Amino acid sequence: MLWNHNDIGIGGDAVKKNNKGFTLLELMIAVIILALIIAPMLRGFVSSHRVNGRSRHLMRATTLAQNEMEIFEKEKLEDLLDDTKFSYDVDDTTIATASDGSEHTVYTFTRSGVINDESGRDMFDVVVTLNPSVSSAGSYDAQNTEEILFMNTVSGMDSATYIQRVRNRVNENGEDEEVYKLYETRQHPEGITGTRWTADDFAQHLKRTITLKIEQEDQGGFMTTVAKVRYDYESGFAEVPDEYKKYTTKDKVFFNNAQTLDEEGNPIELKSVYLFYAPRYKTSNVDEIIVENKDKLPVNVYIIRQNILDSDTDETIGEGNDFLADDGTPAQPVPFGYRASIKICEGLDADGKTYGRYFTNLNLDLPGVVGSGAPVDLILEDCDTGWSYTDRTTIMNYTGLRSLGSTESKDRIYTMETAVYEHGDDPLTDEPVVRLTGTKIE
Repeated sequence: MLWNHNDIGIGGDAVKKNNKGFTLLELMIAVIILALIIAPMLRGFVSSHRVNGRSRHLMRATTLAQNEMEIFEKEKLEDLLDDTKFSYDVDDTTIATASDGSEHTVYTFTRSGVINDESGRDMFDVVVTLNPSVSSAGSYDAQNTEEILFMNTVSGMDSATYIQRVRNRVNENGEDEEVYKLYETRQHPEGITGTRWTADDFAQHLKRTITLKIEQEDQGGFMTTVAKVRYDYESGFAEVPDEYKKYTTKDKVFFNNAQTLDEEGNPIELKSVYLFYAPRYKTSNVDEIIVENKDKLPVNVYIIRQNILDSDTDETIGEGNDFLADDGTPAQPVPFGYRASIKICEGLDADGKTYGRYFTNLNLDLPGVVGSGAPVDLILEDCDTGWSYTDRTTIMNYTGLRSLGSTESKDRIYTMETAVYEHGDDPLTDEPVVRLTGTKIE
């Protein structure tokens, strides 16, 4: 059977229409249009990537600067200068002159090659400058040159301060101490009659030991650092019955970092302990002070004898003018005959040094250092081995024991500038990535 092609609709013209496509010219035009659209978008992506990179770089530098400022605001200058605690290169050769002509040290702390993110791509050098005398308003000059830091006005969350109460005029026998309140009621019992029993006799034969303990305690499964003080007395008066010869006060806790927390609720590390004690001048015994740091805590311990005899008045000190000089004038604040001893119970580290550092205004009898009272007796007891040291030079070398005056003038406020540089840049010629300013209160 023969079929008619026209009947089934298949013809040459129909086939040609279905095979029609893009010409080369049309394709090229489409590519050009696409390129014109994509090119600006790519440039935007590249620019955005670069901006984001610079922002991340600046953010890392800013975070580093802020972290450094927090460290310097929190830590004490003496710790920042200690290369066993912080790894700064320190320059303290610059001297600034205040408005009154006094000279002050400017400190520059540098850390190089600091990386503060996990990528390890950004490396910086950070420079922190502490200047105690320069400010636009001059307020730093005023506070650092007119203010005197008295040792008995120290304060701080990381410091423990115990101040023994003293009488307003003089402390002749320490009669304000707890043991004297018991003089009539306990230490002078009925039945002792016809004897020389007076407060003077009592004081003259009374030995006193002040024990300062710095230790860690387990309080409910939580290790805390505490500082406490105790006074022990022993009468050497022959006519006092044995049962009344000794008296001990309760431990007075004056620091417990379970109760001293930082802003984040963490216990604050104890850094300094100040013991201000009232000396007992009218006694034949030595004022003994024992410091126990058997847990080897890295603290600074200040043993401060309070000057309580007033040499600026004409008052005689003690019955019978005990403390008048040969020419009849009032005695100096501390009679040279006053004797004291310091016993330090500590451990020694691998370098043969105690973990604590010790300071006192008692007379250490050092060349070039003027003390008051007789030279203090020194004993160092190694709590690990039981060895005792009595050689003055050895003890001072092991403990870092230094002499202090009754007052210490120091800079208390600094302008603080923190600059973060690209690693290898010269701070003298190159601009930092970021520069922040603030204040450090010492």
